[in-house]
Amino acid sequence: MKKKLLALVLAVAVAAAMVLTACGGGSNGGDTPAPAGSGSAAVVPDAGNSNAELTFKLVTTLSKQEFGGQMVEYLKAKVEELSDGKMSINPSYGGTEVGFGEELSFVGTTGAGYDMTLIGQAMYFNVLPLLNFPSQSLKGYEDAVNLMDTIAFKNEKTAPLVQADIEKNNVHMIGSLPGGSNAFITKTKYTSLDEMKGMKLGIGMNQTAMEKLGFNVVTVYPNEYYDKLSRGVADCGYMSATALVSMKLQEVTPYFLTDGTYTAGNFITINLDLWNSLTPEQQKILEDAVAATQEYSYQLAYDADDAIGGEIEAAGGELNKLSEEDAKTVQAVFFETGVADARGYAEGAGCVDEMEVVLQEVANYVGLELPAK
Repeated sequence: MKKKLLALVLAVAVAAAMVLTACGGGSNGGDTPAPAGSGSAAVVPDAGNSNAELTFKLVTTLSKQEFGGQMVEYLKAKVEELSDGKMSINPSYGGTEVGFGEELSFVGTTGAGYDMTLIGQAMYFNVLPLLNFPSQSLKGYEDAVNLMDTIAFKNEKTAPLVQADIEKNNVHMIGSLPGGSNAFITKTKYTSLDEMKGMKLGIGMNQTAMEKLGFNVVTVYPNEYYDKLSRGVADCGYMSATALVSMKLQEVTPYFLTDGTYTAGNFITINLDLWNSLTPEQQKILEDAVAATQEYSYQLAYDADDAIGGEIEAAGGELNKLSEEDAKTVQAVFFETGVADARGYAEGAGCVDEMEVVLQEVANYVGLELPAK
């Protein structure tokens, strides 16, 4: 959700279609073929050779210090541990080799020199439409990840459809990781949606949802927040809580009110040809390493939420959370508008029927009624 604005700007269709699926011709997210990469990439092992020594080149625009970068470092250590050093990951951080929004294209191009990446599926709403469903959970990061993984890998109705949608890009996804919590930011302390109704909310995404929640929406993009909130162009803002703190918004709007929902959707992704060339034992090592990384990520995500509270307090502000009832309202509104968005993505991608199956199963999981078409 929080990356959808960037997705609208950066995600582009690929000229050459890949494998045709029920969701129409596939694209791998970039508008030119991926060039040969630098650094070592995994060599396809001999069939049945579980003892082959493999190094996977992982490319990401994240920094090593970011939440996602820390997950990559943990995954790297776990793969080496579980394989007794026979398998390793060589990460390239900070977008030094691949730009933002290009990761899927580069990893999907066999022979380009890149084996793995960590992507947020919302960046690829027009490339991975069936993964872009409303995914807010009220139960914590564990449940948010389980929702994403259930729809993508476990549910017998949705998994085959989603996997076909993913594999048309010549990639395989192993598992998702937590996203983050979102927060309203204000100059005065508020603790409920009712208290904020009618306020001018500056936001460049999810505007329909915010109008339904009772705000007067003013178009303000994240890079404009500091200036426009300082000058009163908007009364409040809404975005990823950790991102807002990293932008020093607590200096302008020191009161943060998290919306009570949790998200996931950062998928560990590997080239499909490479994945299919691995032995079952090698595939299981990667799957087990991702499962361990997921378990580790939950506490790290909660710790990150706690850490921003300290930074907000240091700036003279306060971090609060919406009541359970208000959080349910936020989830329901974002579900309704998210369904409408997802149906739009599906119509453009030619997988309307498949998306309805996905949306119904998501509705069943979160306990909400699917809006009529």
